[in-house]
Amino acid sequence: MKFSLIFAITSLSFAATGCTVISGLQSYDLPQQGSYTTNLGVPVNIIALNQETLPVTQAAQEFSPKYYYSLFHSTKNTYILTSGDVLSIQLWNYPEIAPPTNNISSDQSALANGYPIDQQGYVQLPLVGRYKASGKTLSKINTELKSAFSRYLKQPDLVVRIISYQGKRYYVQGNVNKGGQFFLNDQPTSLYTALGMGGGITQLGDPTSIQLIRNGQTFNLNTIELEKQGLSLHNLIIQPDDTIYVNAREDKKIYVMGESGKNQSIPIRDQGMSLSDVLGESLGLNPLSASAARIYVLRSNNTDHTMAIYHLNLSSIGNFGLANQFKMRSNDIVYIDPTGLTRWQRVISQIIPFSNVLYSTKQLGQ
Repeated sequence: MKFSLIFAITSLSFAATGCTVISGLQSYDLPQQGSYTTNLGVPVNIIALNQETLPVTQAAQEFSPKYYYSLFHSTKNTYILTSGDVLSIQLWNYPEIAPPTNNISSDQSALANGYPIDQQGYVQLPLVGRYKASGKTLSKINTELKSAFSRYLKQPDLVVRIISYQGKRYYVQGNVNKGGQFFLNDQPTSLYTALGMGGGITQLGDPTSIQLIRNGQTFNLNTIELEKQGLSLHNLIIQPDDTIYVNAREDKKIYVMGESGKNQSIPIRDQGMSLSDVLGESLGLNPLSASAARIYVLRSNNTDHTMAIYHLNLSSIGNFGLANQFKMRSNDIVYIDPTGLTRWQRVISQIIPFSNVLYSTKQLGQ
C-alpha cells in the first residue's frame, strides 16, 4: 500500500512536470513566431525562416561601398607640418649660419641637429628668429623662409627639409607582432603599410576582422569581402590619430548544440559559413533523435540586448536551399531539437530506474 501511494505520487509528479524532467535544452515553450519575453526577462523575437524572412547578410549590411565611402575616397592631401616635426635648414652659400645636416640616424640626433617645431607651432631660426611653421606645407615654408632670409643675406640659396616626422601619430594594436605608436610622413600610408609597421598579423590574428577607429567611429574591415567589391586596403589611407585593431580568430566561433552528430564550437572560415556548412561540420542531424522540423539559430544583439531565434523546418529536402542561403555570424548558436518520441523515451528512461528503486525498497520492507 505504501509503495502504491509513493508510485502514484511519483507518477503524478512526472505528469505535472511533463518534459521538464529531461535534462538539457528545450524548445517546446517557444511560440511559432512573434515576440515574447523569457522568465529571465530576455526579449526574444521568433522568426520562421522562409525566402522573405532571410536576414540581410552582414556583408551586405556593413561591407558596402556606401559604408566605406569616406575611407576609400579620402583625398590624399600634401603633408601639413605640425608640432613635433623637426626641420633641417640649409643655406648653401652661408654654411656658417646654417650648417648642412648629415643623414639623421635617430630621433634624438634629429632633435640635436635640426629645428623642432614647438607646441605653439614655431621654430627658432638664425637671423629670422621665431617662425610659424605649423599648419603649412613644406613648399610654402621654403618660399616664405627664402623671402625672410633675403632681408639679411644676398640671394640665399635655401633648402628646407623634414628630417624627423614626430607630429602625426597612429596606433596599431591587437594581434600583431609589434604593436605600438607610429608616425605619418609625407608619403601616404595605407592600412596594409601600417600593419607592416606593426610587424604584421600574428598566427592568432584574424585578417578578416580588423577594426579601424577614426574620429570616434569604428569601421569593421573584412579583407575578403572588401576585395570582392574592389576595395583594396592598399587604397585605404591612414589619417592622424587612427587606431587599427586586429581581432583574434578565437573571437569568431559558432556553437552547435542539441541533436547534431557532434556538439561543438566551430571557428568561422575566413570566407564565411552558411547554416549548411555548420550542420555538415557537425556531422549533420542525429538520425535517431533529431527533429528536422525544429532547427533553431539563436542570434544575440549586443547593442539592445535582444535575441532573435530563427526557426528552420528541414523536414522537406527542398528547404535545404534556405540553409545554404542563411549566412552565419560570430557567436551564433545552432540548436537542433529532439523528436517527440525521443523526449518520451528519455522520460521513460528516467522513470524506470526510479521505479526499480521504489520496488526494491518495498521488497526490503516486507
